[in-house]
Amino acid sequence: MLAKSWAENTAAMGRDSIRYFVYSKGRWKWQPTKPMRAHGFFTVKMGLGGPGVDSKGYPTASTEDKMKAVELNAAWDAARLGLPAPQKRVEASPKYPPGSVGDGYQRAMAIRKAARLAKGIVWTNEQVKRDSWPRAWKWIEPKFADCDPRTITPEHFLRLDQATGKPAGLVVEIETKVSVTERFMVIKVWRALWKKMGGMKYCDLTADPAKTFPNTPPKPRDQVWYRKEVLKLVQVAWRNGYYGLAALMAVAWDSQLSPIDTRSLNFEKARLDNVGVYFALDRAKTGRAAAATLSAWSLAILRAYLAKQFSGAKLLDKTPLFWTRGGRPVSRNGETGQWGGDHGGGRHVPSRPYTKSSANQDFAEVRKLAFGPSEMRQLQDMRRSGAVEGDVGGATVEDQSNKMANTVDRNEKLRETYNPVNVVSARRFDQARIIGAKLLEEQKVAKSISATPQEILLGTDIPAKLLK
Repeated sequence: MLAKSWAENTAAMGRDSIRYFVYSKGRWKWQPTKPMRAHGFFTVKMGLGGPGVDSKGYPTASTEDKMKAVELNAAWDAARLGLPAPQKRVEASPKYPPGSVGDGYQRAMAIRKAARLAKGIVWTNEQVKRDSWPRAWKWIEPKFADCDPRTITPEHFLRLDQATGKPAGLVVEIETKVSVTERFMVIKVWRALWKKMGGMKYCDLTADPAKTFPNTPPKPRDQVWYRKEVLKLVQVAWRNGYYGLAALMAVAWDSQLSPIDTRSLNFEKARLDNVGVYFALDRAKTGRAAAATLSAWSLAILRAYLAKQFSGAKLLDKTPLFWTRGGRPVSRNGETGQWGGDHGGGRHVPSRPYTKSSANQDFAEVRKLAFGPSEMRQLQDMRRSGAVEGDVGGATVEDQSNKMANTVDRNEKLRETYNPVNVVSARRFDQARIIGAKLLEEQKVAKSISATPQEILLGTDIPAKLLK
């Protein structure tokens, strides 16, 4: 089942002999020669043609495509003869037909960027990389980019295959090839794109084909670490030479920053108030200001690591804090940037700032050393664990929002107006975490977790006659 291209909606007619107008790879194109491309002309993809066929058996090109090809030829004739461009010249065509889904996507991306710049917001490279729109577009583009959005139906997303009786469509394809999480993200972006195309008058705002089925979110992760377990992880990491990872985990645990935000910390972001040290930064995901507070424990580990890693080196304010195992980072002029030294029996191993990949790999090694190969909890679960501690300890949702720099309190605009970064509130949440950690550790695990339902309800000392 194919959605119709924009050009397919015009009436078909017989094929005229038009220069450089060819049918190739399932569609009509205006295809310039090499000398023409040297003058700035390039291949212009047009419609699929049809429903009739021409004398050569090709789907009949639409009137609109033929007119476009004639105008392109006129533009080329003017260029090669050195004449003024025709008044109704068709410039090199955009990548997607006007009014198509691809055209709407490009306009939407430009409008999104303009809206950010109008507010004085310039995204960092990390924020650009985390933008879900380009990621979702990799799935949407091959299916719908050159289509008139009004010809796209719900069955393109989800339908029953008549041959097999099994579900098919883009939704099934994404879940099969990647995950439910990926599907949720793609459909979420599509729905947002449809609203923007509706505002552009490309489609009926209320007729989104992806609204005919639920976009059920993936089951959220619920794994948590307990404080004693994190202490063990940090200890095992330090004893095995993963000093940078040990400090990273300690800071991530106390600050409740995500792994990506923790890896972004540098000397420039360090601050000091009347209680102690914290980091001031904008979160990579939301851009919201965060106050990443530390405890005496995490600060002591961080300082011990920095003294070991950077002793004697001249550091820059933007020097990343957390580095992999290996030689101490030192450059020729004494500033951080190059790497030297060795690790492990004289073997030269360069130390580099932690990336997502290297942090996850080293964490997996330390986790295995600490808890065995069956343990699968992740570094990112520490952020959730801190939230659980604070909640058990009686912290308010506003304190949690300040600590985690998210919108958990559902009043982001109001709080940004009156209390953009409340370090006192973040530290109050730290105190609640300490109380919550104590309560969680005091919970006793049952002696047996393999008891039968009867044993769970009645206890293990059940008279034999009741079990007959």
